[in-house]
Amino acid sequence: MELTPRLQDIISILKEKKEINIKDLALELKISPKTAKGYVRELYRLGYVEIVDDNVKLKTENPNQDGEIKKILEAHEAEIANLKKEIEMLKVEISKLKKSRSHS
Repeated sequence: MELTPRLQDIISILKEKKEINIKDLALELKISPKTAKGYVRELYRLGYVEIVDDNVKLKTENPNQDGEIKKILEAHEAEIANLKKEIEMLKVEISKLKKSRSHS
């Protein structure tokens, strides 16, 4: 999902300042604190930010995440390879069945 320009603005501010209070964010964006909190909640829901005591900061990536993703990918690739072999075996079996029917 592509972020709205306003949400992108908030991400940019957080990249620059690292952390900001919702009221300060509202002042910087010239919007109400309630509106700022709504935007921040949306970013939280999408997994972009962390909120602690009305302070917002970009979510830090889990350093272990890449390793986990690689393990999952390898497992899926192995499963796909097994399924492809199974498909080939089924194609051979179907071919044999077709030949045996045509000879009958």
